[in-house]
Amino acid sequence: MGADYNLAVTDSSKAGAVQVDVGTWDVLGDEARGVREAVFLVEQGIARELEWDQWDALAVHAVARDARGVAIGTGRLLPAQFDPERAGVGHIGRMAVLAQARRGGTGGLILASLMQEARLQGFSAIVLNAQTYVAAFYVAHGFVAFGPQFLEVDIPHVSMRAPL
Repeated sequence: MGADYNLAVTDSSKAGAVQVDVGTWDVLGDEARGVREAVFLVEQGIARELEWDQWDALAVHAVARDARGVAIGTGRLLPAQFDPERAGVGHIGRMAVLAQARRGGTGGLILASLMQEARLQGFSAIVLNAQTYVAAFYVAHGFVAFGPQFLEVDIPHVSMRAPL
C-alpha cells in the first residue's frame, strides 16, 4: 500500500490549480472526513454510522485541494483484503467532491490518482459502486456498468469496472 508519500497531480487548466495528494488516513483523514461529511452526511442525508467503517484506516486516500489549499474532494482505494474473492481487482469508494467544486475536473483528478495507485499496487482492474446519477462520469473515464441497479444507503447505485 502506498504509505505516507505525496503523489501530487495538478490541473492548472482551470482558474486556479487543483492538486491531489495520495496517502494514508493518518495524513489525509481530517480533510477527507470534512469533505465526506459535507457531501454524504449533510447533502445526501446518509446516516453517520453508515459512512464510517474500519476500512478507512487501511485504505489509500486521495484529497483534492483548490488553489487556496482547501480540501474540495476525496476518494479511497481499498486494500486487497477488502474483497479477497476478486484477486487482482481494486475497489475505489467514497468518491466525493464539494458541490461548489463539481464539473471542473476535480473528480477526474481524484479518480486518476486512485487508479494510478491501484496500478502501483499491482491491480489489473478497478471496480466501484457508482450512484446512478453520476454513472456517465465513470463511463467517460473508461468504466463499464455490470449487474443490476441496486440500493446502497437508499440511493440507486450500479457496479462499474475498468481495466488498468
